[in-house]
Amino acid sequence: MSRFRTSWPGASSLRAPATLAVIVLALLFVLTFGSLAAQDLATPEPGPTAESLPAEDASTEGDVGEMAADALFTKQVLATNVKQVHDVVAADFDGDGDNDFAATDYVNHQIVYFRNNGNSQYTRTVLDTLKGAYPIDLGDVNKDGKPDILAGGYQADDFIYYRNTGGGNFARVVVDANANGAHSIVAGDVDKDGDNDFVASMQDGNTIAWYESSGANFTRRVIDTKSMKAKRAEMADMDGDGDNDIVAASFGNHQVAWYENNGNENFTKHVIDAQARGAYYVSPAKIDGDNDMDLFAASRRDSTIAWYENKGNGVFTWHAIETSATGARTVLGVDIDKDGDMDALAASVDNDTVAWHRNDGNGHFTRVVVDNHLDGAYGLFVVDMNKDGKLDILAAARMGHQVVLYRRN
Repeated sequence: MSRFRTSWPGASSLRAPATLAVIVLALLFVLTFGSLAAQDLATPEPGPTAESLPAEDASTEGDVGEMAADALFTKQVLATNVKQVHDVVAADFDGDGDNDFAATDYVNHQIVYFRNNGNSQYTRTVLDTLKGAYPIDLGDVNKDGKPDILAGGYQADDFIYYRNTGGGNFARVVVDANANGAHSIVAGDVDKDGDNDFVASMQDGNTIAWYESSGANFTRRVIDTKSMKAKRAEMADMDGDGDNDIVAASFGNHQVAWYENNGNENFTKHVIDAQARGAYYVSPAKIDGDNDMDLFAASRRDSTIAWYENKGNGVFTWHAIETSATGARTVLGVDIDKDGDMDALAASVDNDTVAWHRNDGNGHFTRVVVDNHLDGAYGLFVVDMNKDGKLDILAAARMGHQVVLYRRN
């Protein structure tokens, strides 16, 4: 289903007010379809099986038939008592050939590291004490071939980079000790000088910023101070001009936006959507096979997982993937089934659901419920955890205080 709107200043997304859509549908219902339309509109959502949710129209096409989610994934609880865990990442941190993982414990103010002993049993250690440990991410920041950990202390107002020194050991590097409401941080080369910088969001400071690397130190460069309750920021070349732009979700003013890089790290803000109520997460990806950069987004207050089709010239068209993801929190663009197109993996905290939306290659999606009993489904990470050639899913259960693995069968 598609909605269109062009009425707000500076908007570059086509999305219409819900009221108009409701009136039109009601007229069609009364005048044309009658009881048959009523029957179609009342079709209930299936339980934990695959369902077709086309992004744009009312067709039922999809690339997967009905199937039980447990035929695709096996659930395993990897860690308990990780209090209000918000996020998790995994990699072979100690270089011994198997994957370890790390997560944030918000209540106990800890970055927790779980070292794989080689038999899928994990030794738990506290990597760091960080007040209000919230975001965690992954990147080879110094390009030495070893995965590093990036994290933020929401209450501490800190962004920290844990440089991997080998053997499961890390050196603590402060990126910013005055990041007001540190909420997300990712690594990448913003200025194309060959080293990795950071892009970050600060919720309480309503700020999107990037941190320029000079080797050992990082300098904050502010991009936007009016991204109200800024939740997530990432980087990608959205306009295909060869430099990295920034995309962001701001919860407070319900915006999904991109910041155009002029090539000299001067950024111009373009609002893609000003109706994404409680915008929480963005994930750039090439979704529809036309080789330009599109965007996945999760908005919490309207329970929506959506994608924005890049039409070129800074114009994006909104397509719903799901509008019943109650408390939509996370969406990742990732090719889970390795069929050459980008799927959407989503977590919705208020209905305890992890869902995989399989892309047919043209931006039409089939919904597979991976789990609808994950207490407070929050952060997600995709990795071949057991190195069998298939991608697995790690999930943070915020209210269940667990890190859970969904191993692909």
